[in-house]
Amino acid sequence: MNIFKQLYFSLYSPKMMARFRFQKLGKPILYVFLLMLLTSVPVGIITAVSFTNAYDELKTHMTDVPEFTLEDGKLTSDQSEPLVRNNDGQTFIFDATGETKPDDVIEYKSAIAFLEDRIIVNDAGTNQEFDYSNFSTMTLTKQDVSELSQNLDSLLPIFIPLLIFVVYLFQTGLKFIGITVLATIGLLLRSISKRKVSYKQLWVLSVYAVTIPTLFFAIMATLKTTVPLGFLLYWFVAIALLYLTIKEIPLPKKRVTNERTEELK
Repeated sequence: MNIFKQLYFSLYSPKMMARFRFQKLGKPILYVFLLMLLTSVPVGIITAVSFTNAYDELKTHMTDVPEFTLEDGKLTSDQSEPLVRNNDGQTFIFDATGETKPDDVIEYKSAIAFLEDRIIVNDAGTNQEFDYSNFSTMTLTKQDVSELSQNLDSLLPIFIPLLIFVVYLFQTGLKFIGITVLATIGLLLRSISKRKVSYKQLWVLSVYAVTIPTLFFAIMATLKTTVPLGFLLYWFVAIALLYLTIKEIPLPKKRVTNERTEELK
């Protein structure tokens, strides 16, 4: 069956999904890469835009920013209080003192904050965070950033696609882990439903069971809409769909014992 038809059936038909359990692993793995291509690329674009906005804001306010050093995943500076600037509804925050907390940034409608241990980009209630620990091997100062910004503009057309690709690989890796966890939960669902299905088949079914929640949360992320209790909702829907799919597998036929056969004679 065409992989796009499988995507279509995975949106509404547990009965058809149950038939996919006999597939070899190659096709479900390819399906995961396609699904994540459809869902993570928009998220990657949003992340890239957030990074670009943070970079532009830092360049704009560079003259106001005090001398600083980014070393061992921590931002340090001699400033005694946070620097906060507002411009056309956009708030810029630079705070190496630790006084500004991540929850404080959420209170702003639109803000870009360089905090003690991370960068936070808040856009209409949707947060993107960049942890400095990812750059723990680097040491940067205000002068380094100023010199780097003069050359970075020409590198952005290369860096942005690379960032989107990294987000895609990261999200795909997490999805494979999630599918494996879901298949393990499927062992319990198999016992409850009394169906005969191997772990390999449960893994294949889990691939298709995550389609709806994955697409839903990708759409919400694209619309910059926060879903309350999103983690729990994702797993509830995925587990429910896997259970419904397992239920569509026919029950094993009961074997008639020799004694019962003799009685029937």
